[in-house]
Amino acid sequence: MRNLMKITVNNSVSAEISEISAIKAEIKKVLGRRKLKDEIIVNLIGDGLMKKLNLKFRKKDKTTDVLSFNLNESGILGEIYISYPKAKKQAKEYYVSMKDELRRLSGHGTLHLLGYTHKEMGKYGS
Repeated sequence: MRNLMKITVNNSVSAEISEISAIKAEIKKVLGRRKLKDEIIVNLIGDGLMKKLNLKFRKKDKTTDVLSFNLNESGILGEIYISYPKAKKQAKEYYVSMKDELRRLSGHGTLHLLGYTHKEMGKYGS
């Protein structure tokens, strides 16, 4: 069964094509066999914008690695924002590749869009 979900990645930080492919593959994996026709938009951004979003929407005056926003409007399920610099730093801290860290963050964000809490997420953690 083919997933009809459209995944758009906005790359404002010059991520590699293989990293973008890893993000899309992970989102498809998390979605599994769900028959969703909506779009998920992933925005790879810098820490400055991430800090502004985190302050505006979570009242936390610091950067974070990933934020998800359910939109449920006009064919868009939601948007995921990933801080590319934070992901790069965490990849080094966790001794994983950048692709693996971007997979983890995109999976984490997708699960939030599907309504999962941190407690329910398992390997994607908090």
